[in-house]
Amino acid sequence: MYRVVTKYRNGSSHPVVERGPWHTSRETAEDWADSLRMHGYIVFIETQNGLIDGGMGGGGGGDDNADLLAALSSMA
Repeated sequence: MYRVVTKYRNGSSHPVVERGPWHTSRETAEDWADSLRMHGYIVFIETQNGLIDGGMGGGGGGDDNADLLAALSSMA
């Protein structure tokens, strides 16, 4: 499953992050991402395991704790 994560500013000091609906194919998500990029949005593709194309801040998104989860699971 894939979805498009859109990041933009609406005049405030904090960016707005919106996560779109889940798509069954990456190609569909890429098509939506390309359309949004053409309109000036910053977009990323996300899987159920995290962001897959760049990410926001390199850490995988605003609420993604993949690094922490990986560290904790290796301790168990």
